Amino acid sequence: MKRIEFQRGANLSVTIYNPAPLPSNEAARNQAVYASGLLENSDDTALNRLSVLAKDLFRADWAGITLIYDDVQCVIASSGGRLGHYDRARSMSAYAILAPSEVFCLADAKEDGRFSANPFVRVGLIRFFVAAPVIDAQGYALGTLCVSSSLPRHAIDPEALAKLQNLAAQIAHRAAA
Repeated sequence: MKRIEFQRGANLSVTIYNPAPLPSNEAARNQAVYASGLLENSDDTALNRLSVLAKDLFRADWAGITLIYDDVQCVIASSGGRLGHYDRARSMSAYAILAPSEVFCLADAKEDGRFSANPFVRVGLIRFFVAAPVIDAQGYALGTLCVSSSLPRHAIDPEALAKLQNLAAQIAHRAAA
């Protein structure tokens, strides 16, 4: 499904971007998100603290914990940004849940054809993006612990990626069994 975004102003511009495909286990994964209890933990002090640790780990602009379900990306914890429900079609984390065993990493999202037209990338809010899937005990990727910066990166420390995965595992342990 392609999204079309119209901007009004002196010049009419049309931006076309492709949202992430749905995982093959989407129905069961959605059920797992609802059953996890994490949706009720919005703005939890311990989760916000994990977001700050992730932000500091990468010396980034922002970090947050997202849950991806239905047509929504829900930010339940943050290193200082806004919490709330956002359109999944614009979610970069929606790509990260497609490969739950891997950390999803973009050194420069502007250079990646999948994301160059994403509104957050296009306006310069996100260039660097990394996300570790939050995986429950049944193996479902519920969402991510993600980090972003307005500046691209030239090198990404593999040790920092492993630490991000460990922080994401701490979030998963908070999910209902």
